[in-house]
Amino acid sequence: MLLPRLTGSMDFLTRTHTALAMQRATCLDPAAAQQQVLADLLDQATDSRFGREHELHGVRTLADWQRAVPVRSYSDFRPYIDAAIDGQHKVLTRSDPYAFLKTSGTSGSPKLVPTTRHWRMNYRGPALYAQWGLYFQLLGLRKVHPWTALDLSWDRTVPTAVQGGFPVYGISQRWESLGGNDWTPPWFSMPWFADQMDGIDSTDRLYAKMRLLVGKDVRIVVAVNPSKIVLLAEQLRDRGEELIRDVREGTLLGRPHPALAPDREMAVRLSALRGFHRRPLRLTDLWPRLDLVVCWMSSSARFYESWLRDLIPDVAILPFSTTGTEGIVTLPVDGHPSAGPLAANQGLFEFFEVGDDGEITGDPVPAPGLSRRVHYRLVMSQANGLYRYDVGDTYRVTGWVGATPRLEFSGRAGVGSSFTGEKLTDADLHTTVARVTTGCGSSMPMFTAIPVWDTPPRYVVALEVGDGFDAADLLPLAEPLEETLQQVNIEYAEKRLTNRLAPIQVLPLRPGAFRRVTEYRLARGAAPAQIKHHWLQSDAQLLSVFAELGVADDAVVAGAR
Repeated sequence: MLLPRLTGSMDFLTRTHTALAMQRATCLDPAAAQQQVLADLLDQATDSRFGREHELHGVRTLADWQRAVPVRSYSDFRPYIDAAIDGQHKVLTRSDPYAFLKTSGTSGSPKLVPTTRHWRMNYRGPALYAQWGLYFQLLGLRKVHPWTALDLSWDRTVPTAVQGGFPVYGISQRWESLGGNDWTPPWFSMPWFADQMDGIDSTDRLYAKMRLLVGKDVRIVVAVNPSKIVLLAEQLRDRGEELIRDVREGTLLGRPHPALAPDREMAVRLSALRGFHRRPLRLTDLWPRLDLVVCWMSSSARFYESWLRDLIPDVAILPFSTTGTEGIVTLPVDGHPSAGPLAANQGLFEFFEVGDDGEITGDPVPAPGLSRRVHYRLVMSQANGLYRYDVGDTYRVTGWVGATPRLEFSGRAGVGSSFTGEKLTDADLHTTVARVTTGCGSSMPMFTAIPVWDTPPRYVVALEVGDGFDAADLLPLAEPLEETLQQVNIEYAEKRLTNRLAPIQVLPLRPGAFRRVTEYRLARGAAPAQIKHHWLQSDAQLLSVFAELGVADDAVVAGAR
C-alpha cells in the first residue's frame, strides 16, 4: 500500500496524524516505498500505448525500468498528452485523465500535466494530510475548526478553460473534492475559502479572506510562495482604515455580507492597537494566537525571510512541501526550517550530477550514495504518466531522516542571466542589494534586476520606495550596487572591466509597485501559484508592465528600455 488508507470513520485531525505517522515510517525504509511505487507505475502503464511501445510487460526492477524508458523532457511527452486531449484512451496510463493541470514553465510555453483520479487519491491527497498533520501536531491542536488555518495554498476556483473537453486549471485552483483520500479540510465550504465571492475581483480576494476571519482564532497561515503572505500583510498595512470600518459596520468592501455582523468592540480594539503602537496593523493584531506561518523557504524564496520577520515577528516559519504541478518531491516531517525528506512514496525518484551548464552528467546516483557537496538534477516518474521526466530542478542534500535524504531545493538548472558569461543568479543580486541597503531604512526595499539588451547590455535594478527610502535616496545607489556586485560575482567584474557590460542603472518605483504587478497578472488570468517574485528577471518584459501601470517615472522607464 503506497500511502495510509484514511478511512471515512476517522475524524479530520486523526486522519492527518495517521498520514504523518505513515510518512515518518516511510523515511525509515524508503527503498521499500520506491519498490511499491515502481510496481504501481507498471500497473498503471499496463495496457497503455506507452506501456506497449516501451515493452513494459517485461520490466520488474529499477534497472529494467531505466533500460526500457529513456529520460525525457516535457516536449517528448507532448505527443502522448495531445493524443489524450484528442480523446484517445489509455495513452500514458490505464487510468484516463479527467483534467489537465496548467503550468507556465520557465520557457513561458504552457505545459499541460495529466491528472487522474488514481494519482490524486493515492498520492496527492494523502500527502497533504501528512503535511498538515505535522503543522497541527506542532501547534498541539486537539481540534481543528474551519477558521483554525488561513489556507492560501489553493482556491476553490471553478475552471473556465477547456481543452478537448477536459477542464484545464492550475494546481492551486482545485474546485471539487473527490472524497475518500482526497484532501478535504474543514474550511472546504466556508465562505472565506470557497469561491463564493461574487463581484470581488482578484485584487480584493486576499483582503476579503482576511476580513471574513477577523475575530476568529486563526493559529496558522499557509501559502506556497512567501510572496503571498507578504502581499496579505501589505493589504492589511495599506487598508487598515478600511478594515476597521468594515469590522465596525459588519460589511465586506463596504457592502453587507450574510456571514458578518457589526463588531464595534473589535473595531475599537484594532484602532487602539494602531494608535498605541504607532504603526500599521500586523497579522498578529488580528489573530493574537497566530503561532505558525508556512511557505517555501529554500532557493530564492528564502530571501523573503527578512520581510516575513518584520511583518510577523515572533511567529515560527516552517517550509511547505517541495511540490510542483508535476508531483511532490519532499514532505516535512519535523521542524527543519527549509528542507524536508524525499517523499519516497510520492513517485520514483532518480538523481543525476550536473555539469557547469546545469545539464545531466553520468548515470543516476542511488539515494544512499548522495553527497552533501553536490547539487543533483531530479528525474521523477509519476503515476500521472510522466515517466522518467526531467523536471529541470536541482537539489542538495542537507542531511538524513532515517534512511531518507533530506533535500533542499536549489533552483532551476541553468536559470539565471548571462549576456556575456557573467552567469548572474538570484542570490548574487539579493546579496548585493542587501549589503548596499543595510542601514538605509527599516528594512531592505523590494527590488528586481532586469537584463536590458543594448550596446553594451546592462542590468536595471528596480527598487520600490518604502519605509526609510524615497526616490532621491535610491538613484545614488547605482554606484555602490555596481561595486558590490563586482565583489560578489567576479565574472561580472571581468565583463565590466572589459566594457562588455554597461554599469547598473537604478529605476525607483512608487510604493506598492510590486503589489500592483501581482494584481495586474492575477487580473489577466495568471494562477496564484504561478506568480513568483524573481530577484532577477529573464528578460526586459517587466519594464513594459511598469510603464503600463505607471509605477515609475515615464522618462526614467523609457531610458531604462
